[in-house]
Amino acid sequence: MRRLTLLITLPLTLICVIFAVANRQLVTIDLWPFALAVETPAFVLVLGTLFLGLLCGAGLSWIPLLNSRARTRAREKKIVKLEQELAVAKPSVPATKH
Repeated sequence: MRRLTLLITLPLTLICVIFAVANRQLVTIDLWPFALAVETPAFVLVLGTLFLGLLCGAGLSWIPLLNSRARTRAREKKIVKLEQELAVAKPSVPATKH
């Protein structure tokens, strides 16, 4: 698994570095309703936008997991409770002979 991660991560990192070196020219970003203009290198704008998209996608995929995690925790508590009840009830059940 570690090799696969390196096999994917290293080329992507190299591509990002080459992209950053090739796109150092300044770009003006006009944030219209706030009357604010920011000058930043083009690679910061592009890579920053990609990173924000990655965070938004990760957050949106994480939200549905909250419900299943809550159900799992509730079921684990129920299992613990039932195991405790079984441990208490087991000694009181007489052994049957077959």
